[in-house]
Amino acid sequence: MIGKLAASRNWRARLAQHQIFLIWPELVGEELAAVCRPEVIREGVLWVRVVDPVWGQQLQFEKNAILEAVNRRLPGEHKITGLRCRFDPALAHELDSELQNQPRPAPVPRKIEPVREAGFKKIIAGIDDPQAKANLLRLWRRSESRDRSRQ
Repeated sequence: MIGKLAASRNWRARLAQHQIFLIWPELVGEELAAVCRPEVIREGVLWVRVVDPVWGQQLQFEKNAILEAVNRRLPGEHKITGLRCRFDPALAHELDSELQNQPRPAPVPRKIEPVREAGFKKIIAGIDDPQAKANLLRLWRRSESRDRSRQ
């Protein structure tokens, strides 16, 4: 009886579609998974909550690649045909609390070599604006003098 009901309502296919919720970070990458969550699938369209409209736009840019990745993982003929985003500022708080509950890796001590002025000038050489370059160099020099006075 339940098997017939499940078959008539296509529950197996719908359940298979929703398995993508479990592997979301694998499908979209850690960076996107950190700012969005799949919410619901309606009529073949995956609705995703995003923390900010800019990330929604990023999802739209990557829509085809995401749909390909999702559909490769789905068995059978019931594929996801669309992707829609919904801005949800509350998601940021949910994601923050998830991160707070995760163990943080121990910091890896690194020896940082001081950057000499010539090295810093090479770093900023690609900046076209001479005023911006001068300001950055001035700030770098100020920072260096403060570091030396603390030692």
